[in-house]
Amino acid sequence: MDFSAAKIFTANSKDYCEKSDTFVVSKIMLMQEYVNQLIEILEEAHHNRPSPRYIELSEDDECLRDIIDMEMSMEEEEKTMETIFGVPKMYFPPENRLSDTQISQLIDGIIALWRAFQYEADFRRGEFTEREQYTKLVECWEKTYPQLRGTNGTWHIEMYDYMQHWDEEEMRYLTDEEYDAKFPMITDFEYDENDEE
Repeated sequence: MDFSAAKIFTANSKDYCEKSDTFVVSKIMLMQEYVNQLIEILEEAHHNRPSPRYIELSEDDECLRDIIDMEMSMEEEEKTMETIFGVPKMYFPPENRLSDTQISQLIDGIIALWRAFQYEADFRRGEFTEREQYTKLVECWEKTYPQLRGTNGTWHIEMYDYMQHWDEEEMRYLTDEEYDAKFPMITDFEYDENDEE
């Protein structure tokens, strides 16, 4: 695939000091052409999913095929998403070079690719803007994950920090005190001698 449009975000900015409306429109069109090419690459990468393993099982164990296959995947060495998908991270432009529409298009393309490989991005509602979501998704390209081969099961990737208490109802982070008040932990258990009988 021709990646000539990649120069839009790799070229030195000094080469583009012109500020005319025509130049801005040309730059936007060139980036859109690149985004379209990248989306095609993401779609083609769906075919890079490995075939399910051949596992010989007895008739009684056949119902456990997907579980056994997943366990075998967990025993293998984890790989980067870049390796699993066959799409280099460097193909993704930084978010500040993309329009809001292009960000949405690429998020959709990434999520569709992940789902084809049985990965699911778990975001907490309202915590991140689409631009932040895009950046977090692309950052995953360098991290390692199990490569699932079976036809069942999904590997959920949590795109948030447990140490930050995001409240999906209030759409804000809670302080530790607010979180403890809203979700009190049971620390003291009443001991009843009758429980032992």
